[in-house]
Amino acid sequence: MLSPRRSLSRRIGFGAIVISVLLFASCGDESSADAEPAAVDAGASDAAPKDATLIAIEKRGAPEVEVPDKPATELEVIDLEEGTGDEVGPGATITAHYIGVGQASGKKFDSSWDQDQPATFSLDGVIPGWTEGLVGMKVGGRRELIIPGAQAYSDQPPEGSGIEPDETLVFVIDLVRIDDPGPAIDAKAQAAAQERGEPKIQVPDPLPTELTVTDDVEGTGDEVKKGDEVTVSYAGASASTGTIFDSSWERGQPVTFKLDEVIPGWGEGLVGMKVGGRRTLVIPPEQAYGDTPPPGSDMKPGETLVFVVDLVGIG
Repeated sequence: MLSPRRSLSRRIGFGAIVISVLLFASCGDESSADAEPAAVDAGASDAAPKDATLIAIEKRGAPEVEVPDKPATELEVIDLEEGTGDEVGPGATITAHYIGVGQASGKKFDSSWDQDQPATFSLDGVIPGWTEGLVGMKVGGRRELIIPGAQAYSDQPPEGSGIEPDETLVFVIDLVRIDDPGPAIDAKAQAAAQERGEPKIQVPDPLPTELTVTDDVEGTGDEVKKGDEVTVSYAGASASTGTIFDSSWERGQPVTFKLDEVIPGWGEGLVGMKVGGRRTLVIPPEQAYGDTPPPGSDMKPGETLVFVVDLVGIG
């Protein structure tokens, strides 16, 4: 995502340019062509006691992964075994065992089972197919994700991973635990945003020269205060072209950030907004990225930006 954070080095991601973080931290020792990709952030150490869920998962063992005959055109989610524990929410941090296989090659490219311990990660820090596909999974369950290339690594797979450009990926995931339930999301507000659907952005003519805030839908929940942490769905467009350059809707997941970590137009323009509402921000360049837009964003220097934001949670 093109996060409206001031520090671009801290942004969550950047559309197709940075498709969040890899599902594995590295691809092993580069000096060895046969090295297996390393698992994501390691979970509990070998010395730590294992909980009952992990013991049960390890007892049923690593799964056999079957790949479809043809590439996927949309994300497919299949519960091979239904869990009985807590349910994963958006943005949660989880610990899981998993295996990933390329559909075109039929080859395994990553597996926590090979590391002999599950991996821990946030759903905000993985490829879109995981971010969307693991929501609703229950602890103790086993889920298969068939992920089209557009929701995996697109045409820029990790170097040395063995994944082909735009390749469909198949994962089988065993959910060990939920380490952090993630941001507070108001279910009613989220449902209302989903019902409204992805917004159509209209660029005003003439363009305002100051920050303009319009409540398209008035919320009924809590009100945003300066510096709050908010969870939103949004889409942003460049005023000069009307082209959307970033959208949480395309990733199928709202995002969370603090208002003191974003561009001034967001930090100021969302204050006073109520949960459940939809707001349009027209942000002049001096409150956006000024004359130094993010590399690869296709924004022009001195660009006015237009965002439509649905507020689904605070804190």
